Amino acid sequence: MASPADRPRSRPVSAPQDGEAGFVLLSVLAIFIVVGAVLAAAILQVRSATGLAQARADAVRLQGAADGIARLVAYELDLGRVYRRPGPGLPEDGTVTACPLAPGRTALLSLQDQGLLVDLNATPRPAMEEAFRLLGIPDREVLALAAEIVDYRDPDDVPEPNGGAELPQYRARLLPWGPRNAPFASIDEVDRLPSMTPAIAARLRPVLTVYNQGGRFDLAALVRRANPAAIRSLPGSAGPVPSPRQAFRLSVVVEEGRSRAGRSAILDLGGSGFVVWQQTVAPDLVAGTGHPACAAVAASLAAGP
Repeated sequence: MASPADRPRSRPVSAPQDGEAGFVLLSVLAIFIVVGAVLAAAILQVRSATGLAQARADAVRLQGAADGIARLVAYELDLGRVYRRPGPGLPEDGTVTACPLAPGRTALLSLQDQGLLVDLNATPRPAMEEAFRLLGIPDREVLALAAEIVDYRDPDDVPEPNGGAELPQYRARLLPWGPRNAPFASIDEVDRLPSMTPAIAARLRPVLTVYNQGGRFDLAALVRRANPAAIRSLPGSAGPVPSPRQAFRLSVVVEEGRSRAGRSAILDLGGSGFVVWQQTVAPDLVAGTGHPACAAVAASLAAGP
């Protein structure tokens, strides 16, 4: 048996040096920093996804409210036509109505009877000229614009007298397009007329339509709303002209905080129903006044599912 003196002696374990300890500490700190950054990124991602999902849910709710209001107004208009009773009671001249629905939520509505407006396809040229003049368009532009509208919509290639424009006149003004030689598809096409300017278009757009098939309109009502100063210039024959109440333009925007959703529609009563049905935020609907019909609108939404 080996004596204790012959047994191998174990080497003493030396304490780590200061440099090694510092390196280990820095490594641990680095790991903590990386893990913290990963966790922070994950939390931000979850919050962003949650916020996005909430924003989408809010948008869906607002869109549903706007669609519901549009269908409610259309239903009331249709009932009024069938049973000859008052409709929803909203102004039908494009006036914007503001209806509070709930705390922080408001609906802005605009209803325009198209039978009250100048039709780009059906209104005769003399009637257009008279309306444009009383709406404040200078005589020279009135003649040219009315003639260009007729040339744009008629199928022939013969310019109207006193300012008409067919393809050669468009080319002479360096315009790459020409007249449609077919009915206007929308009032936006007036911007293509050679004599049209942004200022004139802004004045005329509120009184134009392509959905008044009869072409007749209430000149006194248009002038009273768009250019009241010209009321005294109305001809004696400008009496009330009843609307057929066939087509309506309806715009609805529901807003809550910074969120907005809406619906723009053209309704053909007794015909094909909704001719146009588009999502929109209608930037022109930003303010309005209250109306007694708002109570029924708010009650109908509150009673919904």
